[in-house]
Amino acid sequence: MTLLIILLHQNAVLPLLYSRVHIFSVSTLQKFVAHLSSSDQRWDSIRRIPYSTPGRWVRVLDLSEMMLVHSTDLLSVDSNLTRLLPLLPLLTSLYLVPEMLLSNRVLTALQCKDGIAGLRSLKGVTLSALSVSVGNTSAQHLGPNPDAVVRLLQNCPRLEQLEITCADANNLEVETVVDLDFSSFRDEAAETLPPPLHLPNLKSLCLSTVPIGSLFLTLLRTPLPSLRHLVLAPHSERPTAQLSALLTTHGRSLISLRINTPWHLPTSTGDNVPAPLVLTSCPELHYLALDQQLLPVLTLEPTQDVGSGQPHPLRVLTILRPNARFLREVEALLPHLPSLTVIRVRAVRWLRAGVSGKASEAGVQGEMHEWRRRFARRGVRLVDGDWRDPG
Repeated sequence: MTLLIILLHQNAVLPLLYSRVHIFSVSTLQKFVAHLSSSDQRWDSIRRIPYSTPGRWVRVLDLSEMMLVHSTDLLSVDSNLTRLLPLLPLLTSLYLVPEMLLSNRVLTALQCKDGIAGLRSLKGVTLSALSVSVGNTSAQHLGPNPDAVVRLLQNCPRLEQLEITCADANNLEVETVVDLDFSSFRDEAAETLPPPLHLPNLKSLCLSTVPIGSLFLTLLRTPLPSLRHLVLAPHSERPTAQLSALLTTHGRSLISLRINTPWHLPTSTGDNVPAPLVLTSCPELHYLALDQQLLPVLTLEPTQDVGSGQPHPLRVLTILRPNARFLREVEALLPHLPSLTVIRVRAVRWLRAGVSGKASEAGVQGEMHEWRRRFARRGVRLVDGDWRDPG
């Protein structure tokens, strides 16, 4: 009787334990892959179970916090993922190591595995800027080819979350080599690019310094009717074209937008494309976060659409630091933003209680108190990076 109870508990608990796998070290990944491979070799179809256990129990695989200590860890993780992914037929969420460039063989293993159509969340896919360069065959080993990522996405029609990063975008010498002209590429897109993807369920998209190439243009041409959340870190010294294209194409349904501007970009861009009007392009936006609000591309400027009597539903505005110029721009917009309730200053913290009055009125703290007084008249709270309001 006791043995029967133990077996029943084991059958009930093991699927739950394996449903969410969070791996923090390379050695743990190796042991996990060895265990799943051994279990798969013992599986037989006589039992009429579609896939072996415990591989078929895994729904979420999270490698996002894995520590890569030695240079050989990269090859080890790559090889183990190539073996592991085909053993996870019912995987719905995959969070990869964000600091690691995956090989094309890993993407191929993921693309060709059973159940790839059921994947709903894919985060941590990292590209190399050099691998985006047209005709640059010598650099293909540095990271997955963007076309391989496109082929993978063609097999993920149920995808709801997607996060793609370009690893070496901070290298200015690389950027000048691989940056592609958007205007010339756009005219040839219909002939040279793969067909648009089918991603009707995609709700959240994060593109971090992804160059304007085949991958970006394919996503741009893909209808995304369910897209609600967008995080974008523009690439190259001409981010305006990239941001304008995305907001013009996919901004109508957004309720959350965050624009992360890489710090190596100059505050004055050489882009000839007009700066996008964020509020006009995103009429349903509730949450807007800006990192470097002084860039022309990020300036909030009243438009005819916003000032024509139709209020904008923006509720929360996040900026990096307070400054006088942006204060004037936000104050000019307040009559058109009746739903705005919170302005968050992400990089500043309110001083603790007990600090002298002179200290609290000096420098950035003084600017914060001035903002707080002026916005309080309009019923708008000013909070710091921890969402605290001292009043």
